[in-house]
Amino acid sequence: MKTYITLVLLILFSFHSKAQGNVGLYVNNFNEIVGNPTKETELLEYAQANGFNYLLLYKLHTIHTTMFLIDDVLQSAPLANFIENAKLNYGILQVAAVGEKNSSFDKIKTYNSFFPAGSFKRFDVFNLEFEYWNTSKVNPGGYYCDTYLDGTYPCTIDGAFDFYIDQLSMLKAYGAENNILIETYIGKLYVITNTQIAQLVQNTDRILVHYYRQSDVYNGDDADPSNDYSIYQYQTGHPDRIQQLATNVAAAGDIVTVMPIFSSRAAHMYTWLATHPLTQPYDTYLNGIDGFNDQVGAWKSQVNFDGYVWYRYTELLEIAVLSTTESEAYENQNIYYNQYQKRIYFNNFDINSDAQIFDIHGKKITKFKIATFYQIDKTMQKGVYFIKTQNNNTIRNFKILIY
Repeated sequence: MKTYITLVLLILFSFHSKAQGNVGLYVNNFNEIVGNPTKETELLEYAQANGFNYLLLYKLHTIHTTMFLIDDVLQSAPLANFIENAKLNYGILQVAAVGEKNSSFDKIKTYNSFFPAGSFKRFDVFNLEFEYWNTSKVNPGGYYCDTYLDGTYPCTIDGAFDFYIDQLSMLKAYGAENNILIETYIGKLYVITNTQIAQLVQNTDRILVHYYRQSDVYNGDDADPSNDYSIYQYQTGHPDRIQQLATNVAAAGDIVTVMPIFSSRAAHMYTWLATHPLTQPYDTYLNGIDGFNDQVGAWKSQVNFDGYVWYRYTELLEIAVLSTTESEAYENQNIYYNQYQKRIYFNNFDINSDAQIFDIHGKKITKFKIATFYQIDKTMQKGVYFIKTQNNNTIRNFKILIY
């Protein structure tokens, strides 16, 4: 069994917040998982081990067009069995279908009709993903302009938003009649009006708001942690998106339900997660410096946090999780990195054992003979690396973070 060592000890902390609610996981490339018992089990065991109880499934259209018909009661059995297994045996409470327009969910509506209300095989949530604020998609020549707006709506942010609200309103009506939660994912709110924000709130049951940063703090300052403002302050210089949503609900006393989204992709928290727990960003979001709990105003009473969501599964799966054996190996300090000297130190290794360093993609960076320490090459960028050591027939594998 390979042993991966992360070189910064995880600090355990108490998690103080409102009720945690759902912990969601965007599952990309689900078409490569469903129907494959090994990959299904890998996904579900990962979700269970890391506290995920909500799965958002991509690539359902690809499954329908290339694998099996989702709107056929017999052919859709692999999907039905996966959802039922997830709920009965792995603690999954909700499963969402992700689509870009109302008709994206037509096959899912038919699929759900095969099973009675309360069946463990049904989808519980329809998640509409349409980035009305993304001008590269919305403007003339963009994907949304050519595919969805197509002359019926102007290829502008306002035109894209009108299309988006039309889709949401149809989904909301269906959801109300069929006990389906309607949710959506958003980025920018400052590009639309308060009236449009109110429409957004009125036509959804839950709104997912992305906070894509490289750590849990905004403009972190290693020299002065007092400047490490919560990731909640994602859009410095623009209005608070949660406050905007809350102040544009239909009436005083109404509630807007939200979930922040954090990203594990390479440009975001991938490297940071090598040495920090998945639960930390949400805790910092709520309880960090100038986080949600530090905000003031009557609008706060109109916000309900229903947990949080991680994007996305494939990157998260790559990030090693410390096991008991690995923790003991760390405590023995067999190998560790000194960020100030830029050296990797080796303890309890036979001198002149062979060692190799690989990057996160498996490309070999260098090879050397183990001495007391290895001086990091100046050309090595910050990030996650793997070290393979070999002494006679003994091979050991380690994971390190260069920072």
